[in-house]
Amino acid sequence: MKRIAVVSDSHDNLEAISLFIEHVKKENIEAIIHAGDIVSPFALRMFKGLKLYAVFGNNDGEKLLLKKAADELGITLEEQPLFVTVEPYSIAVIHGVGSLEKTQKFAKALAKSGDFRLVVYGHTHQIDVQQVGEALVLNPGTLSGYLAGKRTYAIVDL
Repeated sequence: MKRIAVVSDSHDNLEAISLFIEHVKKENIEAIIHAGDIVSPFALRMFKGLKLYAVFGNNDGEKLLLKKAADELGITLEEQPLFVTVEPYSIAVIHGVGSLEKTQKFAKALAKSGDFRLVVYGHTHQIDVQQVGEALVLNPGTLSGYLAGKRTYAIVDL
């Protein structure tokens, strides 16, 4: 069994990121998946020493500086979609593609392909957990708590 932490939309909320990392370090976490909107390099640097796979979100304006920081830290940070393998499981990661409906449709299409055990998306700040075929489709909500009124993330056992 592999244990993965899944987070999205941290939006430079340093307190929330710090509390999340504190919790993750206490768990037997294989990797962290971040579905975008980290926002700034100083927030990304808080993940130093952790195995992080992330996509850019619509609020990640400093892409060149974020990518440079990610490369320096050994963090995978790419445009969406990002396809990751946490042996032996394949994971697809997106941020969002416009509206909630379009984003969910894209996530479900990835799940229906049969290529992934986990499909992660963000952007909406709304928790969503669905089983689609063999894949779990997951939006962990928002780590920042912005818009949703509470800070959320997920721990997934694959």
